[in-house]
Amino acid sequence: MNSRERVNVALNHEEPDKIPIDLGGNQSSIHIKAYKKLLDYLEIEEKNIQYADFVQQIVKPCDEVLERFEVDIRYIKPLGGMIRVQEMEPLFEGKYVGVYDQFGVFWGDSAEKDLKNILYYDPVIHPFENFSTIQQITDYDWPNGKDRTPFEGLKDFAMKLHKETEFALSTPPVGCVYEYCTFLFGFTKTLRYLRTRPEIIVATMEELLKYWIDYVTTFLNEAGEYLDVICINGDLAEQAGPIMNVKLYEKMIKPIERKLSEHIRELTDTKINYHSCGSITQFIPHFTEIGYNIINPVQISAYDMEPCSLKKRFGKTMSFWGGLCDSQKTLPFGTPEQIREEVKRNFECLKPGGGFVASPIHNITAEVPPENIVAMFDAAIEFRNYE
Repeated sequence: MNSRERVNVALNHEEPDKIPIDLGGNQSSIHIKAYKKLLDYLEIEEKNIQYADFVQQIVKPCDEVLERFEVDIRYIKPLGGMIRVQEMEPLFEGKYVGVYDQFGVFWGDSAEKDLKNILYYDPVIHPFENFSTIQQITDYDWPNGKDRTPFEGLKDFAMKLHKETEFALSTPPVGCVYEYCTFLFGFTKTLRYLRTRPEIIVATMEELLKYWIDYVTTFLNEAGEYLDVICINGDLAEQAGPIMNVKLYEKMIKPIERKLSEHIRELTDTKINYHSCGSITQFIPHFTEIGYNIINPVQISAYDMEPCSLKKRFGKTMSFWGGLCDSQKTLPFGTPEQIREEVKRNFECLKPGGGFVASPIHNITAEVPPENIVAMFDAAIEFRNYE
């Protein structure tokens, strides 16, 4: 099979010739510091390293790295991605240094830090922090999802990749409803309002939904016919479980996220890949009902996320995109042999019957040694073949 066939067969819950491999997405890439060390280790020269996402400080891996690791997916990325933070020199804003996104969120770190020592930028200035009425939300200067500027040249690029290569093509995230509320209000205030002023969060999600429907429509009108996977962000959980009562999710968040999924379904039958870190098993039945086909990043170190159990309970209805090696412990701190054994064990759980794309569990962090990155992908290549 070629890469595109391999990915689509796997996502249809059939066994391809090999497990597909991913590297380079917004939640499956590599921190620029780790990437530079990897380039040196592999003796690959890359003069113009490009960011996949500036605030996460992750890169778009070069073709030589992708070929070395037998990666099956390539990304069709608009200018700036989900949040149009350009590749620019960070700004100084009071005690912070960072960048604004198009929603008015300031992503930053301490202005006292040397810029070379900043690992990534967090949402630190929240434009809705003092909002308390629906009127303030509806009156906000929301960005225009119909703006075609970020998509200039995208159709030709996607068509060229589709016709001249055999890779599966994926979007970066093209929607983010609840999670973006935590950027606009702040994480704690969003959770508090979800219980005490739910109408405020619902009104915000509805405005976000309007933007993302326009954005994904503009995107798919440009490149939809060439895509195999569409990504959406959510982040509804943490290490020990959901960040809110699942009944609150089901009542307030799920109906709005369903509308985005249904709109995508009206435009294309492409598979939807939903991103949420943490322990998400309580949400998976809801994800299936909404129409998501894939979950990412499959954080196997979180509570109730053991890969064999995940496959047994949800493997017939949900595909898993991630799950390659524990990125919190084994990948940064283990030995190459420990990494190889873990990859082998995870593959034994997630491989049968298809429904699995192997990728890093979220982005490879700055401290990961290059020899461990190579060991992880070499193990994936070693164990990826189906009988």
